[in-house]
Amino acid sequence: MASCRIVDLLYAAVPLRPFRDLLIRTHVEKCARCQARLASRSEAEALFVKPADLGTTEELGRKFALRAGKERPGAAAKSAPFPRRWEWAAGAAALLLTAAASFWLLRGLGPEGRGPGFVEPADRFEINHISVGGAPAQAYVYRPQDSDMIIVWAEKSPG
Repeated sequence: MASCRIVDLLYAAVPLRPFRDLLIRTHVEKCARCQARLASRSEAEALFVKPADLGTTEELGRKFALRAGKERPGAAAKSAPFPRRWEWAAGAAALLLTAAASFWLLRGLGPEGRGPGFVEPADRFEINHISVGGAPAQAYVYRPQDSDMIIVWAEKSPG
């Protein structure tokens, strides 16, 4: 019972379809109470479209709503052209969070895209001393062809 409420809260809080699908599938596989509430085969077959059901889109929607028990006969189908308010709020919060994270990450970059600690590459590469674990070490320097990248490998000196 408590897990069903948690699933309901998570479903309402996170409007991402893949997350919702995974959440429902994993919950229904484990929860006997929710499995018992699933529609029977005959109830599901009643919702299938038959040639007699075809008509205008509005009529077809009303017929399905009647069959599913979501609308009373004679009542006009309510259509919601916009998502609920919490969906708008969640979208606005996600947008605000993305903007704040972007601003925080990019705040130190200058007009050229270089941060305050950026150092121009040197024309010459030089290693004066390398030590590993406080002892002198051997260094291997590798520079791939047609590249500005330099790879330095250091290992303890034998002995």
